[in-house]
Amino acid sequence: MASMHKLVALSALLIPALAVAQPVIIINQPAPEQQRRTVVETPQYETVYDAYNAPVFTTGALVFIGSYGASVVVAAGADREERDRGIRNLYIPVAGPWLALNDRGDCAVAGSCRNESTKKVLLVMDGIFQAAGVVTMIDGLLQPSSRRVVTQTSKVDKKVHVAPAIVSAQGDPGISVFGRF
Repeated sequence: MASMHKLVALSALLIPALAVAQPVIIINQPAPEQQRRTVVETPQYETVYDAYNAPVFTTGALVFIGSYGASVVVAAGADREERDRGIRNLYIPVAGPWLALNDRGDCAVAGSCRNESTKKVLLVMDGIFQAAGVVTMIDGLLQPSSRRVVTQTSKVDKKVHVAPAIVSAQGDPGISVFGRF
């Protein structure tokens, strides 16, 4: 009986302790995700300069050749009266249309003057286009073009590599060592 009293006394001491004790709750937390790091390499640029600005020079050359070519065709097809009135000056580049306009003078009394204003306007336009073509060509020569070019940066593998290899025609095994030094 004494052991029963001890058991009851021990129970009386432990029961209140069990009633107060909080249950243990275990929550499994997922492992934190590894943050991905994106490494972005900014490209390296290099500015490349040309000897001249080819598109600008070519545009000026085409404008000049087109307008000067038209002048030569008109001068070659002119009759004697037109040649005497300054059209022969159209063979001279850039200054020719202006000289022809100066030599044009007034309309002859015997001839018709209804196209005279049109001819003078065409001479002025021809002179403007020839001069613009030459100025554009000079601009293309004096102002070289430039552009940005991405430079290639390559990482050189400087490791020494060792690999099995066949070292003879009979198939003998061996080792090869290679790399950049």
